Amino acid sequence: MVVGLPEEMLAGIDDLVSGSNQSRSLFIREACHFYIEEKRKEHLREQMKTGYQEMAELNRLLAEEMACDFDCLPRLPDIGDYFCTAGEGLKDDSPGWRKT
Repeated sequence: MVVGLPEEMLAGIDDLVSGSNQSRSLFIREACHFYIEEKRKEHLREQMKTGYQEMAELNRLLAEEMACDFDCLPRLPDIGDYFCTAGEGLKDDSPGWRKT
């Protein structure tokens, strides 16, 4: 296969590969591989962005529904109001937790 490139581009490639153990052909193959992978990633990002945008309204409604469910639950006391003392409460029937 033959690919035509402008002389300026070939000169730039030759500058990059000179002083390395890389050939012009290998450089071009690696550059093409890199470009293809970047385009594939870009396409995937766009697909994900579109998917998230399409699901945004549903996610918002689900979050609001869950928040409503949690608002209906009885509130438990803040666990920070309690502490456990090792050994206390073992002598009687009370648990080792007491209100501070």
